Amino acid sequence: MKRKTATLTALAAMVLFASISVSAADTNARGDADNNGYVDLLDAVKIKDYVDGGEELTNLSYSDINNDGTVDSQDAAYVLKTISGKYTIPEAIKHEIVLSDNNITADGTTESSVYAEIDNEANTLTIISPGTYNISGELTNGQIIVNIPDTYTYNNVELNLKGVTLTNTSGPAIYGLSGDLEISATKEYTNTLTDGTPTVFETEISDDGTVTTTDEPDACIFSHDGISLKGKGVLNVNGKYANGISGKDEVEIKNLTLNVSAVTNAIKGSDSVDITSGTLELVSKEGDGIRCTKGNVTVNDGSISINAADNGIFAKAADINISGGTLNINVLPETTADTDTYNYDGIHTKVGNISITGGNITTDTYCDGIQSAGELIVNGTAEINVTTEAEIASSSSEQSGPGQGSFGPGQQQQQDSQEEDSISAKGLKAGTDMTLDGGAVINVTYSADDSIHSDGNVTINNATLDLSAGDDGVHAEDTLTFNEGCNVRVNKSYEGIEAETININGGQVVVYADDDMVNAAGGNDSSSSNGQWGDPSSSSASGNININGGYLYCVNTKDGDGIDSNGSITMTGGTVIVNGVSGNTSNSSIDYDGTFAYSGGDLFAVGGGGNMAQSVTSNSSTAYVLTYGMSSSGSGFGGNNHGQQSSSSSSISAGTRLTLTDSNGNVIMTMVPENGVENIIMGSSNIKKGSTYTLYSGGTYSTETDAQNYGTGGTLTGGTKIASGTVSGIVTALS
Repeated sequence: MKRKTATLTALAAMVLFASISVSAADTNARGDADNNGYVDLLDAVKIKDYVDGGEELTNLSYSDINNDGTVDSQDAAYVLKTISGKYTIPEAIKHEIVLSDNNITADGTTESSVYAEIDNEANTLTIISPGTYNISGELTNGQIIVNIPDTYTYNNVELNLKGVTLTNTSGPAIYGLSGDLEISATKEYTNTLTDGTPTVFETEISDDGTVTTTDEPDACIFSHDGISLKGKGVLNVNGKYANGISGKDEVEIKNLTLNVSAVTNAIKGSDSVDITSGTLELVSKEGDGIRCTKGNVTVNDGSISINAADNGIFAKAADINISGGTLNINVLPETTADTDTYNYDGIHTKVGNISITGGNITTDTYCDGIQSAGELIVNGTAEINVTTEAEIASSSSEQSGPGQGSFGPGQQQQQDSQEEDSISAKGLKAGTDMTLDGGAVINVTYSADDSIHSDGNVTINNATLDLSAGDDGVHAEDTLTFNEGCNVRVNKSYEGIEAETININGGQVVVYADDDMVNAAGGNDSSSSNGQWGDPSSSSASGNININGGYLYCVNTKDGDGIDSNGSITMTGGTVIVNGVSGNTSNSSIDYDGTFAYSGGDLFAVGGGGNMAQSVTSNSSTAYVLTYGMSSSGSGFGGNNHGQQSSSSSSISAGTRLTLTDSNGNVIMTMVPENGVENIIMGSSNIKKGSTYTLYSGGTYSTETDAQNYGTGGTLTGGTKIASGTVSGIVTALS
C-alpha cells in the first residue's frame, strides 16, 4: 500500500497551532485516527505524523477520509476542515470488488490499498479493513480472505455477493482469519462457492511450546469469528473437503435462500446457530445437517430441508429451541446402517434440552425422530410428524411364556435379542422429563421402538397424539400423566401405555396393543426388555394406576392384559372401556397384584382370562360393580389369587352390543366389544345398592354413541337377556 508525503496546507498549519475545541465524532469511526471515539485535532496530528514516517496508525482505513485507498496529508486536511465545520466526513463507503482470474480489482484498481490487499498471481483478495464490499465476478481457483487487525475498534466486514462464482481447490472459498463476517446474497443474484482440500492447515501452540497441526480451516466458508448469512438472493455452498459453513463463534442465517452440500456438516457453529428465516436446503454426506459444539441451536422461522448421514440437527453441549418454521429432516443410511459411527437421529442433544414451541417438523429417520438428553418440551402450535425405519427385535413377535412369574423361553429369547441390539428408534425421546402441551400435534406414523419415551416423567396436557409403535405407544420410566385437553390415540403397539405410575386425570386416550394395553410396572423400560413381566428385580407391588377422570378406551389385538398394575389400581372418576383378549388365556381385562379401589366413574371391561379374571376389591358407598361370567362373589381378592375367579363357559361374539339397564329399562351403559367376551365387569355411580339390573346382548340403542360405540342413558329396543341381579354388596355377580 502507498504512503504519500507532503506539507500541510496553510489552513492545516494554521489550525494545528490554534487553540480549538475538540469535536465529538459521528457514530461512524472514519476520521478517528487515534481510536479515542472522537474526531479532533489530535487525529490530524496523528495522520500528519504517520505521513511523515512516524508511528503506524492502528486503524489505517479510518484515516482515509477521501477514500482513495491511501492515507496522506489530504486526509489530515479533511480532518481539520471537519472540526472547523467546513467539511462533513462521509458515511462508510461501499467498495466495489470484481473477481477475475489474474485480474482482481478493488475500487477500479488492481493495486492494494488500506482496505484490501490484492495478489493477482495467487488469485487472492485479502480484506484488511472493516466496511462493506460489493463483490461480483468469477475466480476459477482463488480465495477471499478476511483478516482485520485487532487494533480496529469495529471488525465487522459485510460482503455483498452479486453473482459470484468462486472455487478454491486448496482451501476455503471465503476464509475468515479475523473479523466478523456478514455475507449477503444480493436480490436477483445467484452465487456459488466451492472449496477443496487445504494445502496448509493451521497450528496451535500449547503452554509448553508444543506445536500441533489442526484440521482447520475445514469449511467452504470458514471463520474464526462470527458468521452472518442473509439476503434475498441465492447462495450455493459446496463443501467438498469437510464442512459447508463453519464459524468458531456464532452462525446466524436470515432471509437467505441457502443451498449447502457438504462432506461432513452442512452448517457448524461453536457458540450458537440461529436461523431467523430463509429457505435452506442442507445435505451432509457424513455428518450433521446443523451442528453446534458449545451453544444453542435456535430456529425461529424459515423453510429448512435436511438430508444428513448422522443427525439432522445436533447440539453437543447445550439446547435446541424451535419456535417456528417448516423443517423436513431425512436421516437414513444409504446402504447398511452403521450405528457405531452414526446416530441417525432427526433432532438430537447430547447433554441439553429441547424446546419446541411452534413450527411444523417432519422427520424420517433410521433411529430416534427427536432425542433430548435432558428435558423435552413440545408446546404451542407445534406440529410434529415422525417416522423411524430401523429394523429392531420385535417384542410381540418374540413374546411367549406365562402371564406372570419367572421368565419363559420366549421371554428370555426376547431379552437376549434386545440386549444385543441397542438401536433406539423412538419417535420422541427425553432423558429426563417430557411435557406435551399448548395444542401441539404429534403424529408418529411408525416408530420401531416406543413412540413417546422418557427416562423420567411424561406429562400430556393440551396435545393431540396419533401414534403407531413397534414397542410402547407412550412410555415413562417414572410417572405418566394424562390431563384434561389431551387426545391420545395409539393405533398399534406392543404395550400401549407404560410407566411405574400412571395417572389419568382427563382427556381422551385410545389404545390398541398386542400385549398389555395399560401397564404399571417398576423397572427400566420393562416392556422392551421383559415384556409384560416387568423387571424381575423390582418389587411385585411396584406400579400404580390412578384413574381420576378422562376417557380411556383400549383394545387387545393379540394376547395381553387390559389394565395391568404390578401394584394397585384406584378409580375415582372418568370412563374406562376395556376390550380384553377373548378365550381361556392367561391374560384378563383387569389385572393387579395389590388392590383395586373403585369409588366412581364408568367401568366397562370385557374379555376372557379364565382363572385370571379379576374385579375390584373395595368401593365407596355410592359406586358398585356388577360382573358376569365370574365367580358368585366376583370380588377379585387381589394379589395373585386369580384361581378364585372362574370364567363362564359361554362366549359372546365380537361386534355384539352389550347393554346394562336398570329395572325401568334405562340404559346405564352400552358398548360393542371388538373381541369375543367370556366375562364382564361393569361399574358406575348410577348402580345403586338394592336395585335390580339386567344385561342384554344385541338390540337397538336409542341414543347415538361415541366414536368407540360406547354410550350412556337412553333405552334399548329388543336384545337378548343374558343375566340379571340385585346389587347386594361391593361386587354382585349377575346370573
